[in-house]
Amino acid sequence: MEENNLSSPYSTPGEEGVTPESRLRVTSQMKASLLSSMKWLQFLLIICCIGLGLLLLLAIAMIIFSSAFPTIDNELSPAVTLGMGMLYLFIAALYVYPIVKGFHLVEHTRKALRAGTTSDLEASADNFHAIMKFCGILTIIGIALYVIFIVAIILIAIFTAK
Repeated sequence: MEENNLSSPYSTPGEEGVTPESRLRVTSQMKASLLSSMKWLQFLLIICCIGLGLLLLLAIAMIIFSSAFPTIDNELSPAVTLGMGMLYLFIAALYVYPIVKGFHLVEHTRKALRAGTTSDLEASADNFHAIMKFCGILTIIGIALYVIFIVAIILIAIFTAK
């Protein structure tokens, strides 16, 4: 059997100088703050669900009634309204993932704090990580699209100027 140089069989590499007093402990104040935060997060998630529902209704209405809206140009206006409806549907679809992960975060954090289970705390951390990763990726995509649009506008202005 390979010998382990760690002082404790339960410690991880890099913990050599950590004393039992300085190890992470979840205090009652930390639990109270996290539980209170989860109440606010759940409230915000419910508001997001309401907004998502309204966005879906608007998108569906725009798609269904795109030909009934007043037209400036007989061919352009319904297409624009239909396109906006599809864009709203796409935006609504993007909202679903972080909302679902947010509800899972609330559920697992509450279970972890009330029952003291490591598996629920790990699930909570995984859900938080998933939300942050998703938001980070969307931010990178958004910045890239802004740069592309700005470059495209500059190029269009240069080539159409007389």
